[in-house]
Formats: sequence, structure tokens, C-alpha cells
Amino acid sequence: MSENHITKQEEEEDPYNARIEKTGCYKENEALQLCFYDKRDWRLCQEEMKAFRACFTKNSKNAGSQELLASSKHIDI
Repeated sequence: MSENHITKQEEEEDPYNARIEKTGCYKENEALQLCFYDKRDWRLCQEEMKAFRACFTKNSKNAGSQELLASSKHIDI
């Protein structure tokens, strides 16, 4: 097994994925991630980004969204 291979169990344990699932926007996030993986350019994924943003905004009051917003404040970019 290669080091780059991620098992389903590891993916499920990923805190980022858990937070995204709590937002109710997992499907939209998955579509956005797959688009970027396929096209390697965020500019080509505008529709997927809009769908994720709309879902996240709609659900911004739920616990998962609040948790993601709080965690993003601790990330240095």
C-alpha cells in the first residue's frame, strides 16, 4: 500500500471532513473538490464554488458551520 493511499476509515476520521458533514454541505464540497482535482484550476470550478458557498451560507447558523468558521480563524495563510 502506498503512503498516498487514504483508506475509507482514515477519510472518515479526518476532522475537516467531519466538520464539512456537520454543515450539511458535504455533497457540494465533494463536487468542488472533485472539480479542482480534475481541472487543477479553481477558476474553472465557479459553479461548484457557488453551490458550496450558497449551501454554507444557508446553513451558516448550524453547529458545523460555526465550528468551521472558528477553526479557520486559527489558520495562517
